[in-house]
Amino acid sequence: MSPDGRQLVYSAESAADQRLHLYLDSIDGTTKRELAGVLGAHNPFFSPGGEWVAYFSRGAIWKYRVRGALDDAVPQRIADAPSDAAGGTWTSDERIIFAPLGGHGLVSVPAAGGSPMDLTSLSQREGELEHGWPHALRSGVVVFTVTQRGRDPHLEVLSSSRGRQRLTVPAIGQAQFVSSGHLVYSFLGNLLAVAFDPDSLRTSGAPVVVAKGLQTQAGFGNLGRSGFSVSPTGTLAMLPSSVEDARSRLVRVDRAGRYSALPASAEVYQSPRISPDGRRLAVVVRPGVMTRDIRVLDADRADRVLLTLQGGDNQSPAWMPDSRRLTFGSNRDGVQKIYVASVGGADPKPLFSIDVSVSRNPASWTRIPPQLALYEISAVRRRDVMIYRVGESVLPVAATPANERSPVLSPDGQRIAYVSDETGRDEIFVKRLGDESGALQLTTTGGIEPVWMRDALYYRRGDNLLQVIWKGGKPTDAREVLEGVFERDPGANLAAYDVDPSGRFFLMLKSALAPRQIRIATNWGTELVRLVPAAR
Repeated sequence: MSPDGRQLVYSAESAADQRLHLYLDSIDGTTKRELAGVLGAHNPFFSPGGEWVAYFSRGAIWKYRVRGALDDAVPQRIADAPSDAAGGTWTSDERIIFAPLGGHGLVSVPAAGGSPMDLTSLSQREGELEHGWPHALRSGVVVFTVTQRGRDPHLEVLSSSRGRQRLTVPAIGQAQFVSSGHLVYSFLGNLLAVAFDPDSLRTSGAPVVVAKGLQTQAGFGNLGRSGFSVSPTGTLAMLPSSVEDARSRLVRVDRAGRYSALPASAEVYQSPRISPDGRRLAVVVRPGVMTRDIRVLDADRADRVLLTLQGGDNQSPAWMPDSRRLTFGSNRDGVQKIYVASVGGADPKPLFSIDVSVSRNPASWTRIPPQLALYEISAVRRRDVMIYRVGESVLPVAATPANERSPVLSPDGQRIAYVSDETGRDEIFVKRLGDESGALQLTTTGGIEPVWMRDALYYRRGDNLLQVIWKGGKPTDAREVLEGVFERDPGANLAAYDVDPSGRFFLMLKSALAPRQIRIATNWGTELVRLVPAAR
């Protein structure tokens, strides 16, 4: 919502090209236009005066003039930033504060452009994981969301004079201030409001549910995201929830970005994998809150289920080279281990005979030499990348205080690619196995979900899928293969797509959400005062 409550900016996927475009509507319905030249935009927000819209796209924050001299209105780059950052806000003193995630805290950059500077840092003592969804009040106070290990996300406020102050309010996604004296936020699919004094920076009274059935999403470092925006004047826009919110469809995507759905039901899917011979698909299905199954499907008839692995929480399917067996992580016996299952239906068996105190997930196999890339989950070092050579021991590849995961082996078994946030955000690293000289940082503007196919390494950055070719032991420059709105892994732990062994198409996950309308409530601030008395 614009600060005056008269305009709404939003991103929407076009049916014509399946790409995200940015649109600006007036609330009274008199004008509607697409912002020309803007593609792949996420999480837009207005400047305090409403003249500009800022947004995230293609590894940067951009701004676009929407009021005033519009003849030369074109996207203007402000600074590098991940496309999937957890929101941004434009302050009254012409700064942009945003949340790059990756354990970095909030950062600030001049709205005119420049280098981002750290604004907050995570408290290791408090077990903080991420700061996100900043929202600036006109006074310069910033409300933001914090996640902590083992706890619900909560709201905090930041001011130049008082530093950080915690609000005893659990929240999913963003919170926004209404000049009636309220903070509006969401939790458990409901929109709530609580009285808030912008001078004392304190809440009062109990939060009140003011709307139900709000669309919410997971991800963003467990911060989540909520489908609403409210202006300081009290105009509310919200997306209603749907039973399809978390569901997706298995789709084949060609290199032009065109996709077609496979004949399998819409489910809560994760980690689709194509067998090396291309005849079978394995995918994680979440039938309940605390459980996940793995289904093996016929690649030619995806509505035909060949095998279902149930019992406990099952995840991370990784096909073995013979295409008849796959490994997966499961806590079916208590502690999470790696198991081997046969498509023929024999009971799964542990891959290792020795129990370990850390959870392990398989990721990628090679035939020659027979070896498995996996990652361990440790309470001390978060995630570490390991390699297991059949008949030998499990050895570390990347085991540091950084969060290292999503390992994938090159087909020749010589290299391993993985994701690490050692630089402050997720980047792709590649290491030659047996080489003690260290890993090559392949990306510098963000990258997740690497997948090898022959001599090509694919990875994702925002809505873009990129490819790097390995020639003579060295990588070429990355080139964009396709752009499209497809599901990503919530924690960037494993790829949410796979590449057909022939290279003809990609197996991806497409949200099953049907087109829907944005609900608008004008003069909603009056109702807010009636429902939730303001602080005194």
